[in-house]
Amino acid sequence: MSTPSRPPGSRPARLSVENLEDRTTPTFLARPGGVEQLAVNGVSVPTGGLSIAVGDLIPDFSPSTVFTAQNEYVTGTGPGTLGTVRVWRLDGTVVGNAEPVVSFVPFAGFTGGINVAVGDVTGDGELEIIAAVAGNGPPHVKVFSANGTELGSFYAFDPGFRGGVNIAVGNVLGGIAAGGYPGGTVSQNFKQEIIVGAASGGSPHVVVTDAAGTILRSFLAFDLGYRGGVTVAAGSIDTTQSANFATTGVDTNAYDEIIVGSATSSAHVKAFNVSTGAIVQRLSFFAFDPATSQGVTLAAGSTDGVRGAEIYVGQITPNLGTAPQVKVFDGRGLPELTFTPYPAGYTRVVNMVTGYLTPQSRGLAYYDSEDDDTATFAFLPNGNPDFVLQDLALVTGDGAFFQEPRFYIGLGFNGTPAGGFGP
Repeated sequence: MSTPSRPPGSRPARLSVENLEDRTTPTFLARPGGVEQLAVNGVSVPTGGLSIAVGDLIPDFSPSTVFTAQNEYVTGTGPGTLGTVRVWRLDGTVVGNAEPVVSFVPFAGFTGGINVAVGDVTGDGELEIIAAVAGNGPPHVKVFSANGTELGSFYAFDPGFRGGVNIAVGNVLGGIAAGGYPGGTVSQNFKQEIIVGAASGGSPHVVVTDAAGTILRSFLAFDLGYRGGVTVAAGSIDTTQSANFATTGVDTNAYDEIIVGSATSSAHVKAFNVSTGAIVQRLSFFAFDPATSQGVTLAAGSTDGVRGAEIYVGQITPNLGTAPQVKVFDGRGLPELTFTPYPAGYTRVVNMVTGYLTPQSRGLAYYDSEDDDTATFAFLPNGNPDFVLQDLALVTGDGAFFQEPRFYIGLGFNGTPAGGFGP
């Protein structure tokens, strides 16, 4: 591991948490029986899984004035190989034709697994890649430019903690005045935050930091006695306009909520708003049977053509004999959809992300005050884009290091979220 550096005057983010022996975090699971090989098209390949994030790291502009939104996806390798971050560009109009355009090693010599996230956490109008130690090492987080240049480095918790960290990026403090578009803004008021949760062991701490690691918010997502780790995501689940929007032009309800899931032992999901400084719990529910669940993975985004993010909850299964389900919940925590992305025997855990993964031409429409979503892309009154139709990408946390994601396209038919129409 390299010695972390940080900008002058910054303060490292540290919390005292319980030390933990090396182990795999819920993002990446060992295959039953210790078999770390998988047959792919008749060829045995090493396995360890991937984490996944998306973002418009290579801006796409058409020759006309119409903006074409298509994100690249970013992967972090799981344990068992040199931890590597790769940026993949989707080629052409068919999702699935991908080629790596950037590849780098965030932590020299480290083989314990890498979690990734994408967002503009420096406020420079460009997206950064955030890489974190997923387990088997100190809670190290680094920030990189889209080409792999290191921009920042910090420890999210006490360096003695070795349970790994799960990460997300979100507009949880209002850096985007009225909107959660993870790819740019015309108002030039853009900055997102890094959300970090202890992945296994230690207390269920969640911290919000800036790119230098300065702690901006800190809270316990579950009771202090819980030591199973947390998974994290971010999305704007509140679709009502705030009361002062007409006079201020700022819709504070459009800020992202922090969504937290229990990484082991149960299927508890909560959502918190932290924009004012107070930690306000918005939701609390069990996505699967709390008596049998092995933990959950999370994603959030609007994939159904309706304003407001859905919460995607992936089931972690105890063995390969059970195919993990993914359940989709609306912003009130009510179930919308259940689907099984992989067959039994293929995986125990899925890692998910939402983004614009199919080429989508977006015209310059205006925000629809009736909220009937007649246009899939609109600008809010303050100039920020309001996207309501993202796609879903999934990878397995125990599959091949070079697996290709499974994509579900957000079609927006009758308000059905991605996952309802097959891959």
